Amino acid sequence: MKSALLPLMLLALLVPACAEKHYSKLNGDEVSFYYKDPEAQEVLFVSSRDNYKLLAAREIKNHLWEVSIPVEKGFAYFYVVDGVITLPDCPFTENDDFGSRNCLYKIDM
Repeated sequence: MKSALLPLMLLALLVPACAEKHYSKLNGDEVSFYYKDPEAQEVLFVSSRDNYKLLAAREIKNHLWEVSIPVEKGFAYFYVVDGVITLPDCPFTENDDFGSRNCLYKIDM
C-alpha cells in the first residue's frame, strides 16, 4: 500500500511546478492575460495595440496577475515585472527593433 502512495505523492508535488506561468483567455471581444510570479510586487503589461503604454495588471489570487484588454487584431506584447522587462514563454515571438524579442498574440491561435 505504501509503495502505491509514493508515486501519487510525487505526482501531487510535481503538478504545481508544471503549472503555466503565463496564459491568455479570449472572452468575446476582450482577451485576459494571466502571469504567475510568487516574487512579483508589480506587473505591467505592455503591447503594440496601444503604442506600448504601461498597463497595470492586478493581483487576483495567489500571485496570479491579470490584465484584460479589448482585442480587434493581433499584437506584440511583453511584461515589466518589478521594473524588469520580462518575456514569458509564449508560443509566438518576434524580434523587436532593440535586439530583444516580444510575444505575439494572434486572434486565431
